[in-house]
Amino acid sequence: MRAKQRALPGDSQRTVEAGEVVFRQGEKGIDLFVIQSGVIEISRGEGSQRKVMATLRQGDFFGEMSVLESMPRDADATAVTRTELLSITQGGLLIRLRRDPTFAVEMLHKLSGRVRALNQLMDPDPAS
Repeated sequence: MRAKQRALPGDSQRTVEAGEVVFRQGEKGIDLFVIQSGVIEISRGEGSQRKVMATLRQGDFFGEMSVLESMPRDADATAVTRTELLSITQGGLLIRLRRDPTFAVEMLHKLSGRVRALNQLMDPDPAS
C-alpha cells in the first residue's frame, strides 16, 4: 500500500510512542491504520504464551479485520518504535475503495500475501 496515504475527511493522524498499545484483542474496532512511519507488532496471547504474528512497517496496514467484519479485534497492536499512523474509518475505507480501485487491489494483494504466509506456517511442506 502506498506509504503516504492522503487523509480524507473523517480520517485522522495519530502518533504512538514505543511500547504504546494501539488496540487490544477483544476491543471493538471502528478503524484501520496505515503506518506512515515506524514499526508495529501484532501479537496474541499473554505472558510466556504471547506470540508475535507480524511485524509491520511503513506502508503496511492493520486493524482491517474488525472494520471489514464488524467484529472485535483479533489481536493486540503495539508500537515497537515511535510510529505515525493514518486512521481510516469504515466509511473512509469505503470511499477509498470506490474512488481508487488500485487501493483495493493493493489491499487485496497484501491480504492474500498474509494468508499465504499463514498457510506456510501451518504446513511448511505442502507436499507431505
